[in-house]
Amino acid sequence: MGLTQIASRLIKKHGQAATLLRPGEGTDDGYGNVIPGPDASYPVTLLSATYAIELQLIAGGFLDVGDQRVLVSVEGLTIEPATTDKLLIDGTEFEVRRVAPLSPAGGVIFWEMQVRDD
Repeated sequence: MGLTQIASRLIKKHGQAATLLRPGEGTDDGYGNVIPGPDASYPVTLLSATYAIELQLIAGGFLDVGDQRVLVSVEGLTIEPATTDKLLIDGTEFEVRRVAPLSPAGGVIFWEMQVRDD
């Protein structure tokens, strides 16, 4: 069993289902404004944890109190997560602040995201 399968199995076992929301394509309203289109929904499996208090990172503006670290399984994921996406977890919408793949050998094992309650 490879690392991707192990990571996906552990995230599924200890994590939960959620939804990745990607903003829909906007349309011009004729007055120079863009009307956002409906979000596209992508089911994901993730494992979420609150960051430990890292005072230097909070003071530096990299983290905010209550930010969560989310590990997203690649299993069944058809898109690459982006900072323009949002995550819907247990009915709460979170803004994606940072996205990074864990890919030591070139293939993505899982996605690590920093999310913040809007």
